[in-house]
Amino acid sequence: MRSLSVFLLLVSCLVLPAFSAAPAEVPPANLIADPVNDPGWKELFARLAPQQARRSQFEERRIFPFRTTPIVLTGEIRISPDRGLSLNYLGAKPQIVIIDQKGVLMRDERGQQRTAPADPRADAATSALFHILRFDLPALAKTFILHGRRDGEAWTLGFEPRDATLSGLIGSVIVQGEGGRVDRINMVKSEKQRIDILISDTKETASFDEEELKRFFR
Repeated sequence: MRSLSVFLLLVSCLVLPAFSAAPAEVPPANLIADPVNDPGWKELFARLAPQQARRSQFEERRIFPFRTTPIVLTGEIRISPDRGLSLNYLGAKPQIVIIDQKGVLMRDERGQQRTAPADPRADAATSALFHILRFDLPALAKTFILHGRRDGEAWTLGFEPRDATLSGLIGSVIVQGEGGRVDRINMVKSEKQRIDILISDTKETASFDEEELKRFFR
């Protein structure tokens, strides 16, 4: 379901790294016990939280054990600190997926729209990924156990759901980047089942114009 591949999402990146066969892992020993106040991470988290509107390109690869090749989707990401997240899927069946505080809204190329079917489990996954993309630390600390690793400006963060149901839905979430940008997001349920999202060509602007707001947000 496209609305769950957020990350889904996000979102504050500039350069697309080389795509490797598997996402990097974060050793459990690298626990970030207090992400809101940790002096080693606090400044970086503040840089990652979107302060202005951003527009990016993305490639999403869905890998399943019953397929020999991944499903590849491409599109545009727009994120607004006030309006939320908008994923514009391109290709044969264009679709816009809007994720905000009200939930998930899907809009087709003709402008017809519908809300996502009511599903508490899907809502929990969407909410969790929404907080990851916005780097909402108080919300993240309630939902995830965070681990981190840094190598100069490069960094990797691992998000392990505290709730077993959420863990079954999205698995582990791994976010990689350098400096104040995010380069890659992985949702890993197993070695053979995961979603990899690569983000590139990010442009930052003070705001979106009225036409973009009407088309891509609620």
